[in-house]
Amino acid sequence: MWTWLSENYGVVSAVASVATLGVWVAYLQLFYMSYRHQLRPKILITRGGGHMLSARCMLTNMSPEIVFIQGLLVRLAFDDRELFCSLSDIEKVASKERDPRSELFQGPLSVGEYLDLGTFEDIARAAMDSCGGAAAIDDLRELGLTAVGIYPWKDGMVAAERSFTVRHEHGRRALVSDKPTARQIRSQRELRRIERIMWEKAQD
Repeated sequence: MWTWLSENYGVVSAVASVATLGVWVAYLQLFYMSYRHQLRPKILITRGGGHMLSARCMLTNMSPEIVFIQGLLVRLAFDDRELFCSLSDIEKVASKERDPRSELFQGPLSVGEYLDLGTFEDIARAAMDSCGGAAAIDDLRELGLTAVGIYPWKDGMVAAERSFTVRHEHGRRALVSDKPTARQIRSQRELRRIERIMWEKAQD
């Protein structure tokens, strides 16, 4: 064995060097992926106080850095049409009794901080009143929310979305989601589309 190693020292040394390099490359790749993952923004859109339309809509920043919430897009689906609305563009003055960020759907969110945006029914009615004209809450079939923000570690917008199907249970309207949490939007194509919608709504 020792004789073979002595005779093939150059080959063994080269193989060991390549193996060591491979280990370091794998380690650095794992370190980079972990570091990149830590810098990614994560915004949660959750229900509080039940699963009915009267439940509270909670917006939480689970990113490692502060996120500035720039707007909230609402999508309402009815049997015969869909409605898109930016609640951040509604002309209103926040009351002194509540956090102005919760009423204006804008403002900075620290790490782990959340906003109570009101009930899902309040959000749907605000969108219908401001952007939909004549519409009945009983005709609502699907409610989608997209939170749009600015993140220090990323150029451009960041966003997260979550959709709920509205089902009628024992005379009450329940919210059912096919996913346990909000989907973080990473695609540049989707982000450009959201940015375009935000700009169009701001011009209305």
